[in-house]
Amino acid sequence: MFGLFKRKGDATVPDEPIQMSVSIEIEKAADDVYALLDFGDERHQLRARGSEIREISGDPLTYRLWYDLTPDMNYLFTVTEAVPGRSYAYSASIVPQIGLRTGSHEAYAIEPISSGSCRLTIVNTIHHAPGMNRRQLDAEIAKSSQAVASSLTKLKIQAEKGVEAVEEFERQLGHR
Repeated sequence: MFGLFKRKGDATVPDEPIQMSVSIEIEKAADDVYALLDFGDERHQLRARGSEIREISGDPLTYRLWYDLTPDMNYLFTVTEAVPGRSYAYSASIVPQIGLRTGSHEAYAIEPISSGSCRLTIVNTIHHAPGMNRRQLDAEIAKSSQAVASSLTKLKIQAEKGVEAVEEFERQLGHR
C-alpha cells in the first residue's frame, strides 16, 4: 500500500563504487614489500605461498592467478601502475563473477619510513552489479572490509616473518 510497509533496507541504493583506504606499517624495506605485490616477481605473496600466476597479456600487462582454494575460478589482474618500491596498482576481476562484485581497482602506495620499514596504503575501489538494496550494500562493504584487512595482515606477516607464518595464521583462522 503505497510502500508504507516496505522495509527501508529493501530500497535500491545508488550505483556507485565503494572506496576504502587503509594503511599499515611494515617492518621491511619498501623494495621488499613491492616485490610481494608485483605479479611479475617470483617473490609475489601468493606465488610464494604456492599459487600459480601467469602473464596472459603484455598489452595491457595482465596476469591470471590460479588460487588453490578455488581452482575453477579465473582471477584476472591488469596492471595500471608499477613504480618499483613506490606504487603498484591493478584492476581485478573474477571469472565467473561471484555474487554482486563485478570488479575492483587496487592501488598501493609504499612510503619508506626507514631503510628497513615502510607504510603501505591501499585504496580499493570496488564495483558491484546495479540494483543493490541497502542490506546487500552493507553486506558487500562488510565482506570487502574483511578481505582488505585479511590481505594486509597476511602481507605484513609474510613480509616480516615469512610464508610459514602466514600458513600458520591461516590455520588458526580455519582457512587451511
